[in-house]
Amino acid sequence: MPENNTSTLPVSLQEVCDYMGFLKEEVEQDEVVKRNIERLIKFSDTYLKGAVSKKYPKDDERAKQIALLVISDLYDYREMDAKNISNTTKKILYDIEWQLKLELMKDDNEQTSQNTEIG
Repeated sequence: MPENNTSTLPVSLQEVCDYMGFLKEEVEQDEVVKRNIERLIKFSDTYLKGAVSKKYPKDDERAKQIALLVISDLYDYREMDAKNISNTTKKILYDIEWQLKLELMKDDNEQTSQNTEIG
């Protein structure tokens, strides 16, 4: 992940490694683990935008902690075995479903409103 992109995300690869007890050097050498963590960092940003606001404060420690918890939980349960999935992951998935549904409803309402104004 380019260093200049980390300022737009709630946490850095180093912060995730520290939180999860990984050595950053080892993570950077394992491309699969690195890609998974980078994807989850981006996901945590999207999750916070949907749960809080697109303008959530990325430097707020509460937002960082939420991001770290989301990343850690989804990384630990990345196989998505329904029997072993954590309650936190279930809650995150439920929240994401509602975020997506609400965003789609909002988009549909805005499109309907624009079509009404045009017609």
